[in-house]
Amino acid sequence: MNETVDDSPSGYTVFDGAFRDESRSRSVPYRLYAPAPLFGAYPVILVSHGIGGSREAMPYLGRRLAESGYVAVHLQHTGTDSSIWQHANSLAEVYRILREAMWDANAARARFQDVPFALRELARMNGEGRLAGRLELTRIGMAGHSYGGVSTMVAAGQRMGPGGQWSFKEPRIRAGLVMSPNIPIQGGDLAALYRDISIPLFHITGTKDGNAVPGNKEFDPIQRTLPYEALTIPHQYLLVLDGADHNAFSGLKHGPHAHGPEEETRYTRVVQDGAVLFFDAYLNEKMASLAALRHAFQSGLEPTDRFEWK
Repeated sequence: MNETVDDSPSGYTVFDGAFRDESRSRSVPYRLYAPAPLFGAYPVILVSHGIGGSREAMPYLGRRLAESGYVAVHLQHTGTDSSIWQHANSLAEVYRILREAMWDANAARARFQDVPFALRELARMNGEGRLAGRLELTRIGMAGHSYGGVSTMVAAGQRMGPGGQWSFKEPRIRAGLVMSPNIPIQGGDLAALYRDISIPLFHITGTKDGNAVPGNKEFDPIQRTLPYEALTIPHQYLLVLDGADHNAFSGLKHGPHAHGPEEETRYTRVVQDGAVLFFDAYLNEKMASLAALRHAFQSGLEPTDRFEWK
């Protein structure tokens, strides 16, 4: 496990490593953001990248979560990560590769299975090494963008595959932050495919949050609000940021499929603020954070943004 230490005044530590699942002959690289210095045990947030991304995605989220008393574990999912397009000869080839990966059922299953595997590895990590006793594994959340949002919804209980025959629900996940959510790729009745979801979810999108990969069938960004609309259970939140496109949530200047310099925007700041309030409310059970999320949070938004909850 390699370590780099950020020297920001607030203090957090970044660890890079990889979990090895011998039963699947699969490695799961991760980047772990932890508070520094460490005192006591911290809730854990798994973070899942979009198609063609990596553990380097959404650094703004991992950093802010660590500063706020969480351990954020950014997973990298082989088969739907940056490794699949790195040797492409043209941008058109990159997009073709990404489109094919999005429809690869085996890659999807492997990706969804990374979540329970990573939780088992974190339990092992909590018993030995420098993070022993530092992980509060009864308080686990998950966050993801685009395909990572799908992964979060699936861990929450969204059913996948023809007729919704696959379930990868992870009962240890207690709350989920879903950026750029998608309706299930196989289609079908949303109420039926979501029937196993019972946890609080915070759905975040933008008015320009259209296709993740050029060349896919065009769709109205309003479709990304449909998961929120279809869920009838309580403790669901929806934020639609005016002007935000699909890349607004990656935190990188050149989009989710490049390793450009980090960019802070009003969108990333709003996501940071909302994420901390949401997880404080539902993982740490802070009533003041719940009240702030439902009321004060909106005062920091633009009048043209949309925020609601049920």
